[in-house]
Amino acid sequence: MEKETLATEMLKELKSNAKRWFIIAVVELVLLVGSNICWLIYENQYEIITTDETEQSIEDIDNSANSNYTQTIK
Repeated sequence: MEKETLATEMLKELKSNAKRWFIIAVVELVLLVGSNICWLIYENQYEIITTDETEQSIEDIDNSANSNYTQTIK
C-alpha cells in the first residue's frame, strides 16, 4: 500500500474546503437574489394612489398668526 505524503493530504483537505466554501457562497447568492425578488414583488403588489385635495381659503390665510404677508399692487 502506498503511503500518502503530507502534501497530498493537505491538497485533498484544501480541495474539500474549497468545495464547501463554494457551495456556501452559491447558497448565499441564491438567498440574496431570492430575498430581493420577494421584496420587489411585495413592493409592487399594491398600487399607490395619492389624491390630496386640500383647499385653503383666503380666510385661512388672513387669520394666520405666525406669518406676515405683504403685497404690492401697481
